[in-house]
Amino acid sequence: MSTTKPVKVLIADDDGQMAHRLASELSHRGFEAKVALNGRQAQRLLLDWKPKFLLLDLMLPDGGLNLLSFVKNEDALRHSPVQCIVMSGHNSATNVHAALRAGARDYLVKPFTWIDMYQRLVFHLRGQKKWNNSQEPKSVALEDDALVLHLTDLVLKQALAKAPLEDILHNLTSMAALKMNGVRCSIVHVVDANHGVVVASNDNKDACGIELDLNKYPELSQAVNFGKIVALENLKTDPFFKNVVGELKDIQFNSLIVCPIQRQGRSFGALSVRLPDTKTVLVDNEVRFAEIVAQTVSLILGQGRHLAEGDYWLDRRHTKQVLSFPPPQIKKR
Repeated sequence: MSTTKPVKVLIADDDGQMAHRLASELSHRGFEAKVALNGRQAQRLLLDWKPKFLLLDLMLPDGGLNLLSFVKNEDALRHSPVQCIVMSGHNSATNVHAALRAGARDYLVKPFTWIDMYQRLVFHLRGQKKWNNSQEPKSVALEDDALVLHLTDLVLKQALAKAPLEDILHNLTSMAALKMNGVRCSIVHVVDANHGVVVASNDNKDACGIELDLNKYPELSQAVNFGKIVALENLKTDPFFKNVVGELKDIQFNSLIVCPIQRQGRSFGALSVRLPDTKTVLVDNEVRFAEIVAQTVSLILGQGRHLAEGDYWLDRRHTKQVLSFPPPQIKKR
Protein backbone atom coordinates (compact mmCIF):
# COMPACT_ATOMS: atom_id res chain seq x y z
CA MET A 1 0.00 0.00 0.00
CA SER A 2 1.52 3.30 -1.06
CA THR A 3 1.19 6.08 1.49
CA THR A 4 3.54 8.32 3.49
CA LYS A 5 1.66 7.72 6.72
CA PRO A 6 0.63 4.14 7.45
CA VAL A 7 -2.89 3.76 8.80
CA LYS A 8 -2.78 2.83 12.50
CA VAL A 9 -4.82 -0.19 13.61
CA LEU A 10 -5.20 -1.26 17.25
CA ILE A 11 -6.25 -4.90 17.76
CA ALA A 12 -7.85 -5.38 21.18
CA ASP A 13 -8.24 -9.12 21.84
CA ASP A 14 -7.06 -11.33 24.70
CA ASP A 15 -6.28 -14.13 22.24
CA GLY A 16 -2.69 -12.99 21.84
CA GLN A 17 -1.73 -15.53 19.19
CA MET A 18 -4.61 -14.56 16.94
CA ALA A 19 -4.15 -10.83 17.54
CA HIS A 20 -0.41 -10.82 16.80
CA ARG A 21 -0.91 -12.94 13.68
CA LEU A 22 -3.52 -10.50 12.38
CA ALA A 23 -1.26 -7.57 13.28
CA SER A 24 1.60 -9.18 11.36
CA GLU A 25 -0.55 -9.70 8.25
CA LEU A 26 -1.76 -6.10 8.31
CA SER A 27 1.73 -4.72 8.96
CA HIS A 28 3.10 -6.57 5.94
CA ARG A 29 0.53 -4.79 3.80
CA GLY A 30 1.06 -1.18 4.70
CA PHE A 31 -0.81 -0.76 7.98
CA GLU A 32 0.81 -0.02 11.32
CA ALA A 33 -0.68 -2.43 13.87
CA LYS A 34 -0.43 -2.87 17.62
CA VAL A 35 -2.07 -5.31 20.05
CA ALA A 36 -3.83 -4.78 23.40
CA LEU A 37 -4.76 -7.83 25.48
CA ASN A 38 -7.23 -6.09 27.80
CA GLY A 39 -9.32 -2.95 28.12
CA ARG A 40 -6.78 -0.98 30.16
CA GLN A 41 -4.01 -1.52 27.62
CA ALA A 42 -6.41 -0.58 24.85
CA GLN A 43 -7.44 2.67 26.56
CA ARG A 44 -3.81 3.66 27.07
CA LEU A 45 -2.91 3.01 23.44
CA LEU A 46 -6.02 4.81 22.21
CA LEU A 47 -4.97 7.93 24.11
CA ASP A 48 -1.22 7.80 23.46
CA TRP A 49 -1.05 6.27 19.99
CA LYS A 50 -4.35 7.51 18.52
CA PRO A 51 -5.09 4.79 15.93
CA LYS A 52 -7.57 5.29 13.10
CA PHE A 53 -9.15 1.86 13.64
CA LEU A 54 -9.94 -0.21 16.72
CA LEU A 55 -10.57 -3.91 16.06
CA LEU A 56 -12.34 -4.94 19.24
CA ASP A 57 -13.21 -8.40 20.52
CA LEU A 58 -16.64 -8.10 22.11
CA MET A 59 -15.56 -10.36 25.01
CA LEU A 60 -12.32 -8.46 25.76
CA PRO A 61 -11.55 -8.39 29.54
CA ASP A 62 -12.23 -4.90 30.95
CA GLY A 63 -13.38 -3.92 27.46
CA GLY A 64 -16.18 -4.90 25.11
CA LEU A 65 -19.04 -2.44 25.05
CA ASN A 66 -17.34 -0.39 27.77
CA LEU A 67 -14.44 0.33 25.43
CA LEU A 68 -16.86 1.43 22.70
CA SER A 69 -18.37 3.86 25.21
CA PHE A 70 -14.90 5.11 26.08
CA VAL A 71 -14.10 5.82 22.42
CA LYS A 72 -17.42 7.57 21.92
CA ASN A 73 -17.26 9.80 24.99
CA GLU A 74 -13.56 10.45 25.65
CA ASP A 75 -12.81 14.15 25.06
CA ALA A 76 -9.18 13.43 24.16
CA LEU A 77 -10.31 11.42 21.12
CA ARG A 78 -12.74 13.97 19.69
CA HIS A 79 -10.08 15.43 17.38
CA SER A 80 -8.73 11.97 16.48
CA PRO A 81 -11.87 9.96 15.76
CA VAL A 82 -11.49 6.18 15.95
CA GLN A 83 -13.51 3.81 13.74
CA CYS A 84 -14.44 0.69 15.71
CA ILE A 85 -14.94 -2.71 14.12
CA VAL A 86 -16.28 -5.31 16.54
CA MET A 87 -15.07 -8.91 16.26
CA SER A 88 -17.21 -11.62 17.84
CA GLY A 89 -17.92 -15.31 17.74
CA HIS A 90 -21.63 -14.53 18.17
CA ASN A 91 -23.75 -13.33 15.26
CA SER A 92 -27.04 -12.79 17.09
CA ALA A 93 -29.01 -9.72 16.06
CA THR A 94 -29.04 -8.58 19.71
CA ASN A 95 -25.24 -8.46 19.88
CA VAL A 96 -24.93 -6.75 16.51
CA HIS A 97 -27.48 -4.04 17.34
CA ALA A 98 -25.98 -3.48 20.80
CA ALA A 99 -22.53 -2.95 19.29
CA LEU A 100 -23.81 -0.59 16.59
CA ARG A 101 -25.82 1.42 19.12
CA ALA A 102 -22.69 1.72 21.26
CA GLY A 103 -20.80 3.29 18.37
CA ALA A 104 -19.29 0.46 16.30
CA ARG A 105 -18.96 1.13 12.58
CA ASP A 106 -18.95 -2.55 11.66
CA TYR A 107 -19.36 -6.06 13.06
CA LEU A 108 -17.27 -8.99 11.84
CA VAL A 109 -18.20 -12.51 12.90
CA LYS A 110 -15.52 -15.05 13.82
CA PRO A 111 -14.13 -17.13 12.29
CA PHE A 112 -12.84 -14.86 9.54
CA THR A 113 -9.67 -14.65 7.48
CA TRP A 114 -7.21 -11.78 7.63
CA ILE A 115 -8.28 -10.96 4.07
CA ASP A 116 -11.85 -10.49 5.33
CA MET A 117 -10.61 -7.95 7.88
CA TYR A 118 -8.31 -6.35 5.32
CA GLN A 119 -11.29 -5.89 3.03
CA ARG A 120 -13.29 -4.25 5.83
CA LEU A 121 -10.48 -1.79 6.50
CA VAL A 122 -10.20 -0.96 2.81
CA PHE A 123 -13.97 -0.52 2.61
CA HIS A 124 -14.03 1.99 5.47
CA LEU A 125 -10.98 3.85 4.19
CA ARG A 126 -12.73 4.38 0.85
CA GLY A 127 -15.46 6.41 2.47
CA GLN A 128 -18.85 6.97 0.89
CA LYS A 129 -19.96 9.16 -1.96
CA LYS A 130 -21.84 12.30 -1.01
CA TRP A 131 -24.00 13.13 -3.99
CA ASN A 132 -25.93 16.18 -5.05
CA ASN A 133 -26.55 17.84 -8.37
CA SER A 134 -26.83 21.43 -7.15
CA GLN A 135 -24.00 22.45 -9.48
CA GLU A 136 -25.45 20.83 -12.58
CA PRO A 137 -27.00 23.03 -15.30
CA LYS A 138 -30.74 23.37 -14.81
CA SER A 139 -31.57 21.91 -18.22
CA VAL A 140 -29.56 18.75 -17.51
CA ALA A 141 -31.20 18.34 -14.12
CA LEU A 142 -34.66 18.65 -15.67
CA GLU A 143 -33.85 16.08 -18.33
CA ASP A 144 -32.51 13.71 -15.69
CA ASP A 145 -35.59 14.21 -13.54
CA ALA A 146 -37.84 13.39 -16.50
CA LEU A 147 -35.82 10.24 -17.14
CA VAL A 148 -36.12 9.15 -13.50
CA LEU A 149 -39.90 9.68 -13.64
CA HIS A 150 -40.13 7.62 -16.80
CA LEU A 151 -38.05 4.79 -15.30
CA THR A 152 -40.10 4.93 -12.10
CA ASP A 153 -43.25 4.45 -14.15
CA LEU A 154 -41.73 1.35 -15.77
CA VAL A 155 -40.70 -0.04 -12.39
CA LEU A 156 -44.17 0.45 -10.93
CA LYS A 157 -45.80 -1.24 -13.91
CA GLN A 158 -43.54 -4.23 -13.39
CA ALA A 159 -44.40 -4.27 -9.68
CA LEU A 160 -48.12 -4.46 -10.49
CA ALA A 161 -47.69 -7.23 -13.03
CA LYS A 162 -49.69 -10.41 -12.41
CA ALA A 163 -46.72 -12.75 -12.41
CA PRO A 164 -44.89 -15.01 -9.92
CA LEU A 165 -42.72 -13.16 -7.39
CA GLU A 166 -39.57 -14.80 -8.75
CA ASP A 167 -40.18 -13.44 -12.24
CA ILE A 168 -41.04 -9.95 -11.01
CA LEU A 169 -37.89 -9.65 -8.88
CA HIS A 170 -35.66 -10.99 -11.65
CA ASN A 171 -37.21 -8.53 -14.12
CA LEU A 172 -36.60 -5.63 -11.72
CA THR A 173 -32.92 -6.50 -11.34
CA SER A 174 -32.64 -6.82 -15.11
CA MET A 175 -34.32 -3.46 -15.58
CA ALA A 176 -32.04 -1.74 -13.06
CA ALA A 177 -28.90 -3.27 -14.57
CA LEU A 178 -29.98 -2.34 -18.11
CA LYS A 179 -30.89 1.26 -17.31
CA MET A 180 -27.75 1.84 -15.19
CA ASN A 181 -25.40 -0.19 -17.40
CA GLY A 182 -24.61 -2.35 -14.39
CA VAL A 183 -22.33 -5.36 -14.42
CA ARG A 184 -24.61 -7.06 -11.91
CA CYS A 185 -27.75 -6.13 -10.01
CA SER A 186 -28.81 -8.46 -7.20
CA ILE A 187 -31.34 -8.67 -4.41
CA VAL A 188 -29.88 -10.28 -1.30
CA HIS A 189 -31.74 -11.53 1.77
CA VAL A 190 -29.57 -10.96 4.85
CA VAL A 191 -30.39 -13.90 7.12
CA ASP A 192 -28.06 -12.90 9.97
CA ALA A 193 -24.81 -11.02 10.55
CA ASN A 194 -22.81 -13.71 8.79
CA HIS A 195 -25.06 -15.13 6.07
CA GLY A 196 -26.90 -13.84 3.04
CA VAL A 197 -28.84 -15.55 0.25
CA VAL A 198 -29.28 -14.30 -3.31
CA VAL A 199 -32.97 -13.79 -4.10
CA ALA A 200 -32.55 -12.59 -7.68
CA SER A 201 -29.75 -11.50 -10.00
CA ASN A 202 -30.04 -10.02 -13.47
CA ASP A 203 -27.19 -11.98 -15.04
CA ASN A 204 -28.25 -15.47 -13.96
CA LYS A 205 -31.69 -16.64 -12.92
CA ASP A 206 -30.10 -19.76 -11.40
CA ALA A 207 -28.22 -17.55 -8.93
CA CYS A 208 -31.33 -17.64 -6.74
CA GLY A 209 -30.40 -19.45 -3.52
CA ILE A 210 -26.61 -18.91 -3.63
CA GLU A 211 -25.37 -18.41 -0.07
CA LEU A 212 -23.07 -15.48 0.65
CA ASP A 213 -20.52 -15.06 3.42
CA LEU A 214 -21.26 -11.48 4.46
CA ASN A 215 -17.75 -11.11 5.86
CA LYS A 216 -16.78 -10.69 2.21
CA TYR A 217 -19.50 -8.14 1.42
CA PRO A 218 -19.11 -5.24 3.88
CA GLU A 219 -21.27 -2.99 1.72
CA LEU A 220 -24.28 -5.27 2.27
CA SER A 221 -23.75 -5.35 6.02
CA GLN A 222 -23.41 -1.56 6.16
CA ALA A 223 -26.60 -0.90 4.20
CA VAL A 224 -28.63 -3.34 6.30
CA ASN A 225 -27.16 -2.51 9.72
CA PHE A 226 -27.56 1.24 9.35
CA GLY A 227 -30.57 1.32 7.01
CA LYS A 228 -28.81 3.76 4.70
CA ILE A 229 -27.67 3.78 1.09
CA VAL A 230 -24.03 2.88 0.49
CA ALA A 231 -22.59 4.57 -2.60
CA LEU A 232 -18.93 4.01 -3.44
CA GLU A 233 -17.00 5.26 -6.44
CA ASN A 234 -14.37 3.29 -8.34
CA LEU A 235 -10.98 3.90 -6.74
CA LYS A 236 -8.76 1.54 -8.75
CA THR A 237 -6.67 4.49 -9.90
CA ASP A 238 -6.23 5.94 -6.39
CA PRO A 239 -2.51 5.67 -5.43
CA PHE A 240 -3.45 4.65 -1.88
CA PHE A 241 -5.22 1.51 -3.13
CA LYS A 242 -3.06 0.72 -6.15
CA ASN A 243 -1.06 -1.99 -4.33
CA VAL A 244 -4.22 -3.50 -2.86
CA VAL A 245 -5.76 -3.93 -6.29
CA GLY A 246 -2.71 -5.76 -7.56
CA GLU A 247 -2.30 -8.03 -4.54
CA LEU A 248 -5.85 -8.95 -3.56
CA LYS A 249 -7.98 -9.65 -6.61
CA ASP A 250 -11.03 -10.51 -4.49
CA ILE A 251 -11.46 -6.95 -3.19
CA GLN A 252 -14.00 -5.15 -5.34
CA PHE A 253 -13.20 -1.59 -6.37
CA ASN A 254 -16.03 -1.09 -8.85
CA SER A 255 -18.47 1.70 -8.22
CA LEU A 256 -21.26 0.30 -6.07
CA ILE A 257 -24.75 1.38 -5.05
CA VAL A 258 -26.37 -0.64 -2.27
CA CYS A 259 -29.85 0.22 -0.97
CA PRO A 260 -31.53 -1.38 2.06
CA ILE A 261 -34.74 -3.37 1.56
CA GLN A 262 -37.44 -3.88 4.17
CA ARG A 263 -40.36 -6.27 4.35
CA GLN A 264 -43.39 -5.14 6.36
CA GLY A 265 -41.30 -2.65 8.33
CA ARG A 266 -38.48 -5.06 9.16
CA SER A 267 -35.00 -5.26 7.70
CA PHE A 268 -34.85 -7.83 4.88
CA GLY A 269 -31.69 -7.26 2.90
CA ALA A 270 -30.41 -5.04 0.12
CA LEU A 271 -30.40 -4.25 -3.58
CA SER A 272 -26.82 -4.18 -4.87
CA VAL A 273 -25.79 -2.62 -8.19
CA ARG A 274 -22.20 -3.16 -9.26
CA LEU A 275 -21.11 -0.87 -12.09
CA PRO A 276 -18.37 -1.42 -14.73
CA ASP A 277 -14.72 -0.47 -14.24
CA THR A 278 -15.16 2.43 -16.63
CA LYS A 279 -17.70 4.01 -14.28
CA THR A 280 -15.70 6.22 -11.91
CA VAL A 281 -18.23 8.87 -10.86
CA LEU A 282 -21.76 8.40 -9.51
CA VAL A 283 -24.44 11.01 -10.07
CA ASP A 284 -27.47 11.74 -7.94
CA ASN A 285 -30.10 10.31 -10.29
CA GLU A 286 -28.35 6.93 -10.52
CA VAL A 287 -28.51 6.59 -6.76
CA ARG A 288 -32.10 7.84 -6.73
CA PHE A 289 -33.16 5.26 -9.30
CA ALA A 290 -31.51 2.41 -7.37
CA GLU A 291 -33.33 3.62 -4.27
CA ILE A 292 -36.66 3.64 -6.13
CA VAL A 293 -36.14 0.04 -7.26
CA ALA A 294 -35.21 -1.02 -3.71
CA GLN A 295 -38.29 0.67 -2.26
CA THR A 296 -40.45 -1.00 -4.90
CA VAL A 297 -38.99 -4.38 -3.98
CA SER A 298 -39.81 -3.62 -0.33
CA LEU A 299 -43.45 -2.98 -1.24
CA ILE A 300 -43.67 -6.10 -3.40
CA LEU A 301 -42.22 -8.36 -0.69
CA GLY A 302 -44.80 -7.08 1.78
CA GLN A 303 -47.82 -7.80 -0.41
CA GLY A 304 -50.10 -10.57 0.82
CA ARG A 305 -50.28 -12.39 -2.49
CA HIS A 306 -46.49 -12.63 -2.61
CA LEU A 307 -46.06 -13.48 1.07
CA ALA A 308 -48.09 -16.58 0.32
CA GLU A 309 -45.39 -17.73 -2.11
CA GLY A 310 -42.93 -18.05 0.78
CA ASP A 311 -39.17 -17.50 0.87
CA TYR A 312 -38.46 -19.88 -2.01
CA TRP A 313 -34.83 -18.69 -2.23
CA LEU A 314 -34.13 -20.20 1.21
CA ASP A 315 -35.39 -23.58 0.03
CA ARG A 316 -32.90 -23.46 -2.85
CA ARG A 317 -29.85 -22.54 -0.78
CA HIS A 318 -26.57 -23.76 -2.19
CA THR A 319 -22.94 -22.67 -2.31
CA LYS A 320 -20.57 -22.33 -5.22
CA GLN A 321 -17.69 -24.79 -5.27
CA VAL A 322 -14.45 -23.32 -3.91
CA LEU A 323 -11.46 -24.33 -6.05
CA SER A 324 -8.66 -22.64 -4.08
CA PHE A 325 -7.37 -23.13 -0.56
CA PRO A 326 -8.68 -20.45 1.82
CA PRO A 327 -6.22 -18.31 3.81
CA PRO A 328 -5.78 -18.97 7.57
CA GLN A 329 -8.85 -18.17 9.64
CA ILE A 330 -9.23 -16.06 12.74
CA LYS A 331 -10.85 -18.61 15.02
CA LYS A 332 -14.18 -18.34 16.77
CA ARG A 333 -13.92 -18.26 20.54
